[in-house]
Amino acid sequence: MDAGWQSAYLLHARPYRERSQLITLLTEQDGKVAAVARSSGKQGGLTKAALQPFQPLKIFLSGSGSLKTLKQVETLSLPVPLQGQKLFCGLYCNELTVRLLSELQECPSLYQGYHQSLLTLAMADSNEAVLRYFEWMLLDYLGVAPLLGQDACGEPLHADGRYSLVAEQGFMPVAGDRGYLGAMLLALQQQQLSDPLHLQQAKHLARTLLKPLLGNKPLRSRELFQRKTRPRTSTS
Repeated sequence: MDAGWQSAYLLHARPYRERSQLITLLTEQDGKVAAVARSSGKQGGLTKAALQPFQPLKIFLSGSGSLKTLKQVETLSLPVPLQGQKLFCGLYCNELTVRLLSELQECPSLYQGYHQSLLTLAMADSNEAVLRYFEWMLLDYLGVAPLLGQDACGEPLHADGRYSLVAEQGFMPVAGDRGYLGAMLLALQQQQLSDPLHLQQAKHLARTLLKPLLGNKPLRSRELFQRKTRPRTSTS
């Protein structure tokens, strides 16, 4: 790729001043970047058309401060085809990335993980499993994901065991039917979640770890999905 150009995805966009957009990008070289994209004139129209969610991009940024200027943008391929529930899942991934990542921190592995997550989501039978892997990738990048292969004492996890999550320590064995299934934790580590109970527990675990990072502000993508899937009440 030419010097100064880099791969990117649009995470969020909103109107900015009269004829511009304030955009948030996930870039391969610079991580999360805030930039101004001008949308006036012929070139601005082409830029606005290219800046769509899940569209692989090649971009050129300028500026020395934290707010960059998008000078040029090209599409690299067709957008990743996310429709129906998969579209809301993709928006959820975008919102998590915007909310959790700091700006201008190089994270090429996270960019590649995001890219691969979109491709997998487009073809996956289980949206839930893809979301759990994506959440765990973010948590691991942020340094808050506990080890999945061993407990807090360094002992290997057992598939037939049960474990509780101890803050800042990891998983500890527990007796009875409390806690997370060892089989679920191992399946999450190996990205082999399929059992409905495992998926349910993995979702609970992810939300437990994400809650202190996200704070009390609700996720807009989750609200949109719930509103879209809520049964309509009859007016007759």
